[in-house]
Amino acid sequence: MSLPSYIARTLLIILFLFPVVVPLSDAKADDQGHTKTVVVIGASTIYKNDSASAREAAISSSLISAVNMATMEILPIESVVRNFTIINKILYSKTGEFVQGYKVLTEFPSEKTYRVMVQATVSISVLEKKLSEAGIVVRQKALPKVLFLVAEQRLQDNFLNYWWRKDSAFFKAVAETSLTETLTAEGFSIINHDGIMGKEGLDAVYDRPDLNNQQVEALGNRFQAEVVVVGTSTASKMTNIMGTNIKSFKGTVMARAIRTDTGAQVASTTQSAVTANSDEIVGGREALSAAGVLAGKELASQIAAAWQKEDKQANMLEIMLEGTGNLANFVKFRNMLKDLPGVREMQIKEMKPDQAIIVVSFQGNAKKLADALILKTFESVGINIYEVSEDHLRIQLIPG
Repeated sequence: MSLPSYIARTLLIILFLFPVVVPLSDAKADDQGHTKTVVVIGASTIYKNDSASAREAAISSSLISAVNMATMEILPIESVVRNFTIINKILYSKTGEFVQGYKVLTEFPSEKTYRVMVQATVSISVLEKKLSEAGIVVRQKALPKVLFLVAEQRLQDNFLNYWWRKDSAFFKAVAETSLTETLTAEGFSIINHDGIMGKEGLDAVYDRPDLNNQQVEALGNRFQAEVVVVGTSTASKMTNIMGTNIKSFKGTVMARAIRTDTGAQVASTTQSAVTANSDEIVGGREALSAAGVLAGKELASQIAAAWQKEDKQANMLEIMLEGTGNLANFVKFRNMLKDLPGVREMQIKEMKPDQAIIVVSFQGNAKKLADALILKTFESVGINIYEVSEDHLRIQLIPG
């Protein structure tokens, strides 16, 4: 057997022995909304020589794989694990709601197994809607870095304590721990402020538990946060008791979330929880922790919704790029474009020998993108922006 024939045969064996998921494109927009097209392979056992039923089962298996792939791209793995039961109920039992269309590209019936290669188009818009309705936070882009400014008064305290207070750098509110765990599980990055006061120091104007939005914004920018959650958590005794030992305690968290780039409030919530315990200190902490979990879930949902809403307002622009025959220069330009402020995502729409069309999701119009590009410097390559219209640019790469 010749080497090319051997390689081809080996690839076919691998293809049909193992499930494969191949994205055709990152995403596309059509009349029915945001979609994703993928190629998947499904398989089913042939029972009693019934190849027709096995074929249908293999197609169903491939469509489930397509929906699963789309789900994994918009949800953090922690969220999938935590909500797996709900996801199974709303997605995999109703696959047809999310698949806009499919076609069988090829099929391979063996003695015991029927395999199909299917191209499927999944509606990301419908998928996001169903997940959101189920209370699952959908992530379309990287979620913001969050700093917590939570002042807390526990049962044994006479006043609010807070970590940004002078000489209180290592204090952490009980409710903040729950908030941190909850938002982390939803895909947020949390800024660790432990011990930061010893290194940074703060002006006396910030030494107060009730910071205004302007102060919150300034602190957030200082610690490189994109969103700051600021508020209070308090514990109190309730009148309900059971016997001589068990007492009840109430924890309350009041919080709001502020964007550091605009100073706008993007979320707010007030949540309370009641617990019972024979130990006052433990009972109070448990109540604060439980209220923190409730507040964290609500804040995560509101912040994510606000963050994604802004992303959906980005413009889709096309860059017609010439001079891509020099691959090194093309890679340099693409990497620079990806890291340019305001660029949410990018994908290569078309490639020709010395030309490429790049689709960019950008916070602004084509003129604003051109203005940003002209200020960038490239090693050993320059750019000539020779045409700017409402939604596209024509750019030539110039060897240095």
